[in-house]
Amino acid sequence: METYPAAYSPTSYGIHDGEAVIRTPHATKTLQGGELEAICTLLATMDGTTAASDLIAQVSESDPEQIDRLYDAELAYDGQAMPAGLSDAGWERYLEPVLPAISQPTQQTLPDRLSAHSVTVFGDHDPVSGVYDRLRAAGVSVNERSTTDQQSSPEDPDVILLSEQLERSDSWRAANEAWATSSATLVKTRLTATGWRLGPVLTADARACLNCVYTRVDANKVGGQLFDKTDTGTPPYMRAYTDTVTELLFRALLAQLPRYLDDQFVVYDHYGGHRETPRVFASPHCEVCDSASSRQERFR
Repeated sequence: METYPAAYSPTSYGIHDGEAVIRTPHATKTLQGGELEAICTLLATMDGTTAASDLIAQVSESDPEQIDRLYDAELAYDGQAMPAGLSDAGWERYLEPVLPAISQPTQQTLPDRLSAHSVTVFGDHDPVSGVYDRLRAAGVSVNERSTTDQQSSPEDPDVILLSEQLERSDSWRAANEAWATSSATLVKTRLTATGWRLGPVLTADARACLNCVYTRVDANKVGGQLFDKTDTGTPPYMRAYTDTVTELLFRALLAQLPRYLDDQFVVYDHYGGHRETPRVFASPHCEVCDSASSRQERFR
């Protein structure tokens, strides 16, 4: 099947002493051997819309093996991986970080896979409205859920997003209960006055739930201070927040969650320029987790 090679943005490279050093946003690779000039010219020429056979015809001394070599080295991806809506809006960067972990043949199936997925959102919708636009551009179904409307979303979404405004509100209870009775992955996030809190991310086989987080806060302050005030306005880090949540949801939909969220969450301080990663621990005899355990057996 014809492929449409695309270089990650930004990609830079240099050739010296028989080696080509190529840097993308996610990796730096060194290629050795002959025909390095042709390989680098291919990188500079590929745009995700030109077929591989046409690229080879345009670039002197290039061949299909060189393009396969770039795919195998995770230095290029198949442009067919990118849903048309994301490409039209110039939003390829939200999906690109997920692609290196996905094989080139599988990349071609991503638009159809994404269009079959759904995200149900609880909580404060305004801070994540930009995320909705990007998900919908990729064909993902986004359903805004209120705590009183039980019929506004599919029974079993692929991802549940809790955009938290006030902790311990009806929205987090509803999101936690929806997660416990489905096979979905739950992602919690909150825009704060100084940055954001990202996570925890609870997969279908997670060993803890949101109820565990708050139970331990009550018991011994593990997990940090609870929020009891809402934040309004558009902070200077709003774009970065939207980008971060969007990429995380694409990773959750495609089962490529980042390791930095394993059993912990991230507290980012924009003004202090630092982040913390408190751990997430299960609470013994948690009723929600017990319900989730029986759920896991049902969905296996």
